[in-house]
Amino acid sequence: MIPPVDNHILQSNPKFAALYANLTNNILNSDGSTTNHPSQKERAVIQLTLRKAQASSAKDKFLISGLRNLDLSTPPVAKPSKTQPRPPPQPLPSELVELILLLTSRLTATQIPLAHIKLLESTPQWRSLPEHLPYIASLLSTHLQTQASALTRVLSPTTNPSFIHRSIPKLYPSIAALQEEIDTKRLALHKQRSALTTQTTTLLQAYQDAIAITIQLLETSKHGSLSLERHYLTQITYLALEAQKVELEARAKCVKAKKMIYTPEAVEALGRYKENLRDARERLSDRKRSAERILWGYGVGRKEDEGGKEKEKVMREIARVYGELRKEIGEVQRDVERLRGK
Repeated sequence: MIPPVDNHILQSNPKFAALYANLTNNILNSDGSTTNHPSQKERAVIQLTLRKAQASSAKDKFLISGLRNLDLSTPPVAKPSKTQPRPPPQPLPSELVELILLLTSRLTATQIPLAHIKLLESTPQWRSLPEHLPYIASLLSTHLQTQASALTRVLSPTTNPSFIHRSIPKLYPSIAALQEEIDTKRLALHKQRSALTTQTTTLLQAYQDAIAITIQLLETSKHGSLSLERHYLTQITYLALEAQKVELEARAKCVKAKKMIYTPEAVEALGRYKENLRDARERLSDRKRSAERILWGYGVGRKEDEGGKEKEKVMREIARVYGELRKEIGEVQRDVERLRGK
């Protein structure tokens, strides 16, 4: 069954209300199953087969239960007329009683060895089954008729006992209709309970507002406008305290979140990472100073009175010539490789 939702939730969330209405009316059944399943036809066939199997199993269980609960003390007698007295009951033949007991045991047993089955079928009582089968069916029919009459009498207590047998064919449809009606009323009860909860909440809120207004009117009528000012001042103070409370809760949650994120292990790891960064920065500074000293030796960074400019020009010229030489060496190597290839 789809769980009901309070009306105030649907009213405060219009999009969810539309989604809930679409689900309950168009997509889902009352039991929560989908209405537009791709294999709906196959499901219908399977459900029909399952119902047939359930009906067949129920019939078998009815017969077995009827055989197990048969009254083997007296046989069924026909209803006597008003002029004829009821004949005295006579006990069933022992052979028939034994056959019914054997038949009940055979039907209720789950696993019987093949040797036992052959032994059972070779007994005289079992071989007399075709002969006594109509009488057993009569006993079983009488028993089931009695049980059905009792159920019908419970279902229709105002019906005349003389006409109870006419209501037996309608027993199953009546029970199915009652079960469906019970399910429908149970669902309606859940909905009404949810609506009652919403209405009760609204009523209590209205009572609270009415009491607050009544108290405010009483204070105003007794103390004048001063009480109204005191009321507003109290409300302002209350709201300020609520704001402070929210701020403190936010700070506490922030501290808690930091503690959750920055665990002691994380803090220790970040500390080691910070030390590594500091060491790396110092090493980079040392390399920078070393490179500056080397460049200063080549004239880079020197002043003109220290001959830095001339030395820098010489070093740049040397670098240019070195680059040209490398280029010429590369061309010569390519020529040599080409000549070797020939």
